[in-house]
Amino acid sequence: PNLRKFVTEASSGGDDSADLNDRIHFLPWEKNPFDHQRRSYSLCNAMLDSYPYNGHTTAQDALYAGVPLITRSDGDDMSSRVSTSANIVLGLEEMNAYRGIEEYETIAIRLGTDKDWFASIRTKLIETCQQKNPMHPYWDVPRYVNNFQNGLKATWDNFLAGNEIGHVEVKEEGEQGTMEIEIVAREEKRQIAKDGREQNTTRGNEHGDEL
Repeated sequence: PNLRKFVTEASSGGDDSADLNDRIHFLPWEKNPFDHQRRSYSLCNAMLDSYPYNGHTTAQDALYAGVPLITRSDGDDMSSRVSTSANIVLGLEEMNAYRGIEEYETIAIRLGTDKDWFASIRTKLIETCQQKNPMHPYWDVPRYVNNFQNGLKATWDNFLAGNEIGHVEVKEEGEQGTMEIEIVAREEKRQIAKDGREQNTTRGNEHGDEL
């Protein structure tokens, strides 16, 4: 109600306010994040990122659903450059407005009016999500976790050695990227562990009943 009231007041309560409010949609809660992402694909064509504090979880939901993300890249803080980094890694740097609000608007207008360009951007984004063997670096969570752990270890080792505080650079060695067979193996291992916990819980309950 408050958002719709704001839209009405901002548009001076004229005919435009009704049109704008009709374009605002509130989605019901969806507990499954994958189902939530799938519906984002058919709900909108592009996401206009917030500034100076970028979208975080909402932006990732949109990107994984194949929805291009237009963002301003003229901020100085980390929180204002999150989406800029995402688009660079995804190979979609043309979605970054480095020159501020005017370029931001220009990109959005072109994406909404140039069907061929929009199709090429969306196709490129979807291909990153579907890439396998290895996974695309942006969506490769196991690879990210491994590098993050190595970074934490390097930081801790640096502290124990009594060295001055400085930047930590994580370098990957050998083959990079997670293969599909590794994902399957991880999921099987997780499922076995889950089944084991459930069996132990059942046995515990049965033992309690006997007592």
